[in-house]
Amino acid sequence: MASVPLTDAQVRELREKYAAGARQVQLAAEYGVRQNTVSSLVTGRSRQEAGGPIMPGKARKVTSAEVVAIREAVAAGAPRAEVSERYGISHQMVSNIASGRAFADVGGPLTSTAATRARPLTVEQVERIRERVRAGEDRQAIADSFGVSHWTIASVVRGATTGVAEATGEDDEVVQMRRLHSAGVSQTEIARRFGTSQQRVSLIVRGSSHAGHGGPIVEAHRRRLGDEEVRGIREAYAEGTPLTELAERYDVAPAILRLVVTGRTYADRPGPIAAAPTPATPPRGT
Repeated sequence: MASVPLTDAQVRELREKYAAGARQVQLAAEYGVRQNTVSSLVTGRSRQEAGGPIMPGKARKVTSAEVVAIREAVAAGAPRAEVSERYGISHQMVSNIASGRAFADVGGPLTSTAATRARPLTVEQVERIRERVRAGEDRQAIADSFGVSHWTIASVVRGATTGVAEATGEDDEVVQMRRLHSAGVSQTEIARRFGTSQQRVSLIVRGSSHAGHGGPIVEAHRRRLGDEEVRGIREAYAEGTPLTELAERYDVAPAILRLVVTGRTYADRPGPIAAAPTPATPPRGT
């Protein structure tokens, strides 16, 4: 979801709502920005001059017992938004805990996030999502009920995700992937909707695989990242978000993200710079 500029009045209003108890994910959906943008605003890492209450930016410690309880709740089908609110942590942290990306050494049933979307959204599902959003229902609750991320709900609302007909075979899926990508839908979103990898989608839409199948072939290109995207990527990585997860969120290859977080690209852009990994020293011969 692309961030939109907020006025000083909107920043103050957002900070007041957060101080009154609103969750960051709710504010992100309400104001059309990313959750990490909300985090930067409410903790004063950006736009301090806009005014409004600044909250200390520290994440609540989660105990091992809570980790197990969170995993059991998610495995039992509890909506992640509800678990997030119950334990006072972000929806993303709930996902990290449930999948084992966080607290890998703690027990409890792990839930694969990749398994939540086995098929793409249909046209009918997209229309039902839009109806529920228009009715004022919480977007994260809608996302949980359809087994998609809140980013997908935002994509549906702004018209980037339109839904697909039921595929009758691989040929249909290849054509649909290419048509969606030519219409501006990201490779990450297409991969999520078809239950496959971004790498496979990339090969298909560029014609490197399934060359004999139909659908429009697009020329490969690399999109430029904006200042807010670079800042958000670096801040999320500094807070422990894996590069693979950021690759899905921003539709950028993990190898490119590693260059971004270490400052080897976009060196003049904002956000914390991570230390580049030290290559292992090969053992000396005797």
